[in-house]
Amino acid sequence: MDIKSEIINLIQSKKYRPLSLSEFAERIGESNFILIQEALNQLEGEGKIIKTKKDKYDLPERLNIVVGRLQVNRRGYGFILAKPHDVFVPKTKMNGALNKDRVMARLFGRGFKDGNIEGQIIKVIERANTKIVGKFVVKRGTGYVFPTDKKISCNIVIPPKLTFGAKNGQLVVCEIEQWPTGKRPAKARITEILGDKSTPNIEMEIVIREHDLPLSFPSAVIKETEIISDTISTDEISNRRDYRDIFTVTIDGADAKDFDDAISISKDDKGNFNLIIHIADVSHYVKFNVALDEEARERGNSVYLVDRVIPMLPQKLSNGICSLNPKVDRLSFSVEIVVDATGEVRDFNIFEGVIKSDARLTYEGVDEQVEKGEFEDKTIERLIGDLKELSDILDAKRLKRGSLNFETVEPKVLLDKNFKPIDVVMRERTVATKLIEEAMILTNEVVAGFMYHREAPMVYRVHEEPDYEVLMQLAELLKEMDYPLKGKINHPKNLQKIIAFAHDKPEKFLINSILLRAMKQAKYYPECLPHFGLASSHYTHFTSPIRRYSDLVVHRLVKRILKTKGEREQSTKLIEELYDVCEHISICEREAEDAERESVNVKLCELMSEHVGEVFKGVITGVTGFGFFVQLSNSIEGLVHIRSLNDDFYVYDSEHFLLRGERLGKIYRLGERIMVKLVNINIEERIVDFAVV
Repeated sequence: MDIKSEIINLIQSKKYRPLSLSEFAERIGESNFILIQEALNQLEGEGKIIKTKKDKYDLPERLNIVVGRLQVNRRGYGFILAKPHDVFVPKTKMNGALNKDRVMARLFGRGFKDGNIEGQIIKVIERANTKIVGKFVVKRGTGYVFPTDKKISCNIVIPPKLTFGAKNGQLVVCEIEQWPTGKRPAKARITEILGDKSTPNIEMEIVIREHDLPLSFPSAVIKETEIISDTISTDEISNRRDYRDIFTVTIDGADAKDFDDAISISKDDKGNFNLIIHIADVSHYVKFNVALDEEARERGNSVYLVDRVIPMLPQKLSNGICSLNPKVDRLSFSVEIVVDATGEVRDFNIFEGVIKSDARLTYEGVDEQVEKGEFEDKTIERLIGDLKELSDILDAKRLKRGSLNFETVEPKVLLDKNFKPIDVVMRERTVATKLIEEAMILTNEVVAGFMYHREAPMVYRVHEEPDYEVLMQLAELLKEMDYPLKGKINHPKNLQKIIAFAHDKPEKFLINSILLRAMKQAKYYPECLPHFGLASSHYTHFTSPIRRYSDLVVHRLVKRILKTKGEREQSTKLIEELYDVCEHISICEREAEDAERESVNVKLCELMSEHVGEVFKGVITGVTGFGFFVQLSNSIEGLVHIRSLNDDFYVYDSEHFLLRGERLGKIYRLGERIMVKLVNINIEERIVDFAVV
């Protein structure tokens, strides 16, 4: 055990009392004070311990101090994501911290209705925004960059010699050289000029830079990729289970290029389903701690923007040798599962395998074949029939135990060859997506259960229960919309009833969206906690290692259990890092989701900018003191500002979530259908303004 681990174990013990440097040396039995001081400094720098005024060390939480990631709102205040509660930080208590920084804050101990308490940031442990995108503006001879990301509220001074030749009004990328404090502004140098508003696709470039998404791979990664063979040798196959004679297909979206998973299924004489899920064996090619692995870990996942994919792995791997492409041999990590007619798992095995996919099916094609009852051939008809029967059984079983099937739509913006948006297609859950979804959920549960019962180190996918206070506010809102509520709203069965009640209502997607917003965000964690949304006692992500680093780590951990003691010992460093890995990939996932959502919003705004002055049908999705939000059928959402309602003086009724006219009594409430005119679009700010017709 190293000195850092010994110090942490000592501090975390129940009998610990704050110790000084010399006292640690005595307790640990280490005479080299320099080594101990270095370890203490490192732990303090990481925010794991804190030095008191008496030069002694303790855990932050024992001193009314929290450590966590800061999320800042556009209005300037923020929250530190910490346990057991998030901590509210007023705009005046930021002390130079910026959005996404890892910070340390002292608590005031003041409670809020939603369980949050207030804090003041006392230290920035890790900066997240070394590069910032913004508009370069010269005022009174001084250059400034005003960030395009409104969550970063500081203005940045650019010294005259560090402008990189940028012109007034241009959009630039700058690198911070002096961080802001409570009184002192940030200083930076401009490193890249993106262009101005007229530059083609400029907004997408801003999204990419704001989220620091990498557009190329380092040379060391490219070199490692080049030496990986495009074919599979006989030696690689010899110790694997051979599935090449079993009929196997992939089912993905029509525009998919990387195929993580393939599927085989048959039924035996007893009515049991013999399901085999084949997952790309990425860990065979991407070894732990090599350049490829370090880059994949840094990226965390692939990012699917409207106009491009920013992959976790180089294309040679993601679209090539790792991808389960049809008609070619591919290495797999396969899970064989026997499921009976009630959906119970009777047996399972996990093997390293080799497959040859027989066909590349698409969701669109499968949906069409199921709807028409006409299939490409009898083998595919039998496979889809068996999958559909099994998915219905698994779906019903999940619902019975309390799983939540949210009914949502996802906008897909169609672009022309110049990346100009031409249309929006709304995608819902279909028969085909359900076939794969249910099979993958089952596989993830089986693998998680396998590792849990062996008490093995693991990365789990956890989803905590929503805060009760948040759900109570939701209950009040639903009562205003005449939704029947009986019993505790935080019980999954009651949430299911709300979803079912909304199914045939015009506001179906609104209700599901409101429920989703009330849920906590799922994350990765090295301890097994329940997954609330799936009502699963143990869950993981195993099925997408080409595009998610979490799944690649899970593959390595599972193989560690399946293989020899010598190979297990090689995984020691990985296991030591699991908490850090889980935190990092959870952050990367949120970053990717934000970037993907913003890229969609950018193109939706571009599309709608050609329809200013036109009238649309919409649904009121939010009511506030300054107006109400309206969402159109293509998912674009905009604001009807209260000052545009000139037929009366409107007052916000927060108890009943509505605006009411004082003179005429006209009401605008959540879920109401309404006709609106599009009056303004600000693509740069992603702001849409409507007016009531």
